[in-house]
Amino acid sequence: MPNNDPPDAEQDEDISDDPRLSAIDRDLASVSKRNDNQLLVILLVLVPLAFLYERSGFKGVWLDAAFLGLLFGVIGYMIFRVARQKQRVAARFGLVCRVCGEKPKAHMVLSAAMTQHCARCGAKLSG
Repeated sequence: MPNNDPPDAEQDEDISDDPRLSAIDRDLASVSKRNDNQLLVILLVLVPLAFLYERSGFKGVWLDAAFLGLLFGVIGYMIFRVARQKQRVAARFGLVCRVCGEKPKAHMVLSAAMTQHCARCGAKLSG
């Protein structure tokens, strides 16, 4: 039996209904995809290097520590970089609070675009 009731005001709108939300979602997905691809390339370089290092005659605690530091450093840098780029997307679409200057965190950009309110102070966003 089809539901002929009018939609509730509290029902979430689909992202595809709003062109602005769709554009923000596409930009965020583009940032994630681009950085995932870069991380994949970096790992495709580091894994064979690790294999060659393991097979080589060079052994040392300092070399092991340097390699692990490089690996974790690259992954940490990529996470930081993704967060910064997602905040730039938020700034580009005007999601920075004019009252307190807060940019939405990387995981809250789309939510801030939907609600149009600052997560810190609750002020209306102008974007």
